[in-house]
Amino acid sequence: MKKYVLLAVAALVGLAAVSCKSEEKEAEDALNILGTTINVGKDAASPVISFKANKAWTATSDSPWIVPAQTSGEAGSVNLTLAVAENTTWEQRSGKVTVAVGMVKTDFTVVQGTESVLETGVVIEVSPEAQDIEIPVKSNLQYTVTPDAASTWIKVVSIKSAPTEKMVTVHVDANTELAPREGTFFLTAPGYSQQYVVFQNAAWTPAVLGNAVYIGNSQDIYDSETWSVNLHQQYIVNLATADGDEITLALNKKGKLDGDVFKFYPVDKIPAATYEIDATGKKDDNTFSIKSSTGKEKYYTNIVTDKREVLVYDGTVTVAEENGAYTITAILIDAAGEQHSYSYAGQLDMTTDFCGGGGEVNWKNTYDTYFTTKANGWSVYFYTPRMNPDVKTEVAYASFSFYSAAGEVDLNDLPAGTYTFGTVETDPDLKYKNGIAKADAGLLSNVSISLYTQAGTLKSTEVTAESTVLTVTKNEDGTKNFKYAATVKPYTYDPVTYNPVYEDPVQVNIDIDVPLDKATDEQTHPYDDKDDVFTTLEGPAGSQYVGYWYSKFIGANDPKTNPEDRKEAIPGTECNIFSFGSNSYFNNCWSMMIAVIADANWTFEKNFANRYCNTPIQNGTYTFGTTAQIGALIPMKYSSSSRCYVTNTYTGTTYYPVGGSVILNNGTITVDLTCKATEASLVGRPKSPATIHLTGGTDFTCYYLQDYSAVTRVKNLSINSPVPLVD
Repeated sequence: MKKYVLLAVAALVGLAAVSCKSEEKEAEDALNILGTTINVGKDAASPVISFKANKAWTATSDSPWIVPAQTSGEAGSVNLTLAVAENTTWEQRSGKVTVAVGMVKTDFTVVQGTESVLETGVVIEVSPEAQDIEIPVKSNLQYTVTPDAASTWIKVVSIKSAPTEKMVTVHVDANTELAPREGTFFLTAPGYSQQYVVFQNAAWTPAVLGNAVYIGNSQDIYDSETWSVNLHQQYIVNLATADGDEITLALNKKGKLDGDVFKFYPVDKIPAATYEIDATGKKDDNTFSIKSSTGKEKYYTNIVTDKREVLVYDGTVTVAEENGAYTITAILIDAAGEQHSYSYAGQLDMTTDFCGGGGEVNWKNTYDTYFTTKANGWSVYFYTPRMNPDVKTEVAYASFSFYSAAGEVDLNDLPAGTYTFGTVETDPDLKYKNGIAKADAGLLSNVSISLYTQAGTLKSTEVTAESTVLTVTKNEDGTKNFKYAATVKPYTYDPVTYNPVYEDPVQVNIDIDVPLDKATDEQTHPYDDKDDVFTTLEGPAGSQYVGYWYSKFIGANDPKTNPEDRKEAIPGTECNIFSFGSNSYFNNCWSMMIAVIADANWTFEKNFANRYCNTPIQNGTYTFGTTAQIGALIPMKYSSSSRCYVTNTYTGTTYYPVGGSVILNNGTITVDLTCKATEASLVGRPKSPATIHLTGGTDFTCYYLQDYSAVTRVKNLSINSPVPLVD
């Protein structure tokens, strides 16, 4: 009996222990909900979700258009309001609000509907100009036509109330924007709505790529009226369309006066302006260049489409810029009169490339047999644009001649090295112009430097420090770096005596990286003065050499009433006199300039440059003589300069015709000339004969004469041989 009592007591003790542990255990997370899906209409709504939580709770939304009124709260029964935004989309949508108590979570799904809509649109494509659109309507309902609020360029012209069978007219304004545009209008009636979409093309073909290059103000362009240098700036804009058209715009801009100081525009920005066609080749202010018939334009406006170049003959280019963003429109007209319209809007990748008048540094080497020391001679010259008008020593132009050891470098690559200023020694027995001189490797000579004036013109200088050094270094990108420092004396010419007037010496410094894309390789061998037979013309024909035209040379004025006219004039007789030649080499040795008189049956036909002629000189035989008569080849002089001679381009000896003739015949020239040198030019040239005989013929085209027909210029002519004539 005692045993059972003890077991009962033990059981009671265990039960008591269990009861104590149950009371100490923490209550589990609990969340009771009433429904988890809420359906609302398309309009904004405020649905309520209900739940019971035995602890603190949180609420989060996965959609920005559902916002709980509270995001957390204490234990208890909760009615949580949700802010649901209006559904402006075309589709039904759903989102979730998640309520969490500790580790227990429940999602409430909100499903929002939208209106049942079925709409169709009619697309109408129209051209850029202003126009009316007519839409046929047949209706027995009252209807309205309403443009979309954003489509202000679409206007209702006329409608008619029901019943009707008539055209509805809608006006579309001209699209003056750079890009196409879309607009809409609606035709509505009770229970019916029709949308019309108007797609209007732009007047321009948009370019998708654009960059620009500043090529400087160093090109040899002269004003045809004043014959003065036109210091313009030129910018090249390159554009490309999505269809592959490539457009090049060569824009000319002249510097501007800032008070009394002439300043150039920045080189890193295209000047905003309207640029008109430049048909004269003068590169006036606010013009764009085209390719002239002389082919002298290195950069010109053109279009390349389907790999075919289209030359531009007329048009307008407009450039606007704001904070580095450009708007460019170009109306370009080709030879057939077809108009090409392009636009560009955006940034332009701007670079500068101005050495040598447009990125091409002019340089040459001379053949090593020029020099008794077997040295190679090199010549380099380059231009720099105006950067700071306030700097008096700003370098505009620089040229150098220097010498390296023969055979050490490629003749097509300018040698790096250090060159010290000195004088080329000449052989006392061989006073040649170009060669047989003593030039050692490392010598620097013939330094020429021009400075900008504040007015933007150029000023010559004389190098005074003979200890100056030129250093040429090859850069990693293949360009050459030139470093040079010198003391120079600027000078101008006295307008009366034309003697140089020197200013105080100034220090100049040059440190420039130069791209050497092209070279002129002059490997001319020694060629003594002697009789020769013309068989070849090395280089461009005579049209490359711009000669001179003087009209009415004979009988320009009656010498009896105008004693200023020359005695050779024949009253009442008109003619044309031409002086022309080639600065290239006949037989790789001779350059030539001759003067002939032709009859009056010739017309000066101007080309784009407005001062050159496209008409060939008349064919025929021109025989040497000392009187002004038709068919003569004459020893003409213009002021003090002879314009009838031949020169040995190696020795420098000049010979003057004293007898013989030349024949011009459809692009060829045949010579049979006896020529004589002056006694002074033969001093120190023991190998040079006093008289030579030139014969033979070669291709030679006589085009592009400058117009010197003005009376004031004609009066500067004379017929006078620099040498005694041969009997």
